[in-house]
This record gives sequence, C-alpha cells and structure tokens, in this order.
Amino acid sequence: MLGDIVNPDKLPESAHNKFRNQYRSNEVLDFLEKNYEGRILGITSEDLYTEGLNFIFGQAKMRGRVALISISRLNPTFFRQPKDNELLERRTIKEAIHEVGHMAFGLGHCNNRECVMSFSNTIGDVDRKTKYLCDMCKMQIGI
Repeated sequence: MLGDIVNPDKLPESAHNKFRNQYRSNEVLDFLEKNYEGRILGITSEDLYTEGLNFIFGQAKMRGRVALISISRLNPTFFRQPKDNELLERRTIKEAIHEVGHMAFGLGHCNNRECVMSFSNTIGDVDRKTKYLCDMCKMQIGI
C-alpha cells in the first residue's frame, strides 16, 4: 500500500542545518518513524547528511521500519551535467534497494563493489554497482 508523500516543506525544520543547507538524516528518520505507520521509505529532493559525513545518498534504521534516500546528488544536474531522467531513475532505484536492504533485511555494507549493498561514497560508486544483491548477500537473507 502506498502512503502519503512527504513534501520537502514538511520535513522537520529542526532537521534543517541552515549553514550547510542540508537536512540531518537521523532527525528525518525519527520524524518518519513518529508520524507514519508501517515500513516507510522516504524519498526527498533535499540534500542529506549525517554527523561525520559531508553528505549521504540515504540512510536506514537497521532492521527497523524507516529508511530515507535523497535524489539531490543522484540527479546529474547536481554535477552540472545535462538532465537525464533515466540515469536519475537507475541511481534512485539502486539507492532505494540499498536502504531497504538495511531496513528490511538487516544487511550490512558489502565488499563486492558491484553488489547493490556496497557503500556509495561517490556518485561513481552508485554508477558502478548494479541494482542486484551478490550471491553472498542473497545467502544472508535466504534466497
């Protein structure tokens, strides 16, 4: 079942860091957990970060019920490249699957750079990996 769409203007203002013009992902995850029932994958166009990192593509509560991704830096236009909706969609799907892997299955980051569960520190990392789990990650969840 699809739930409500949370518009960027409805993200908690307390999560917004005006100096960085980014949202603290932990606070947004807490907001989603408090205000929505069931498993939630939040998708925002706002830029996200967590303490210790300049930015993140997404974050999830491990084996929890909330996950979050930002399409801000997944969008080629962020890097002053031409608009490419197909590339944005491919990147978004990979990061959504990645965060759901953490949330729903408790999967950690994978060392296989092609596995969807590999950590993405750069947009190149996102582009290099596939949208599929490697055999080791599949074994961890019994498929």
